[in-house]
Amino acid sequence: MAVWNIDMAGAASTLKAAASHVEASQPSLEGMGKALEQAAASIPGDAAVVLNALNDVVVLGLTPSAGEVAGRSETILTSTAKALAFYQQGDLAMASAAQRNAALAETAAPAPVHGGPAQALKE
Repeated sequence: MAVWNIDMAGAASTLKAAASHVEASQPSLEGMGKALEQAAASIPGDAAVVLNALNDVVVLGLTPSAGEVAGRSETILTSTAKALAFYQQGDLAMASAAQRNAALAETAAPAPVHGGPAQALKE
């Protein structure tokens, strides 16, 4: 049976740091797009092949890839946060169930038989 012992504070801290890194990457991605647009604007009009290639890099490569990275990162962070919340809720639910069962066991304990288990077996 697997044993889980997750440090919730450490996990939350790691998620927060990862989210800030993902968020911090957005301006860089936008900056790359703007830089490529500026590069395209500086290319002479008679260099259509170069402009088309640069457009393909932005439209077919950079934009979809950046969007996919951002989307996947958000999904990973959100799913991990949900899993940790479920773990914590489950942990609390198990602790409550254990306390209830312990209280039930105390109230439902059979009366002791005089003479111990051996005597009870003889009777």
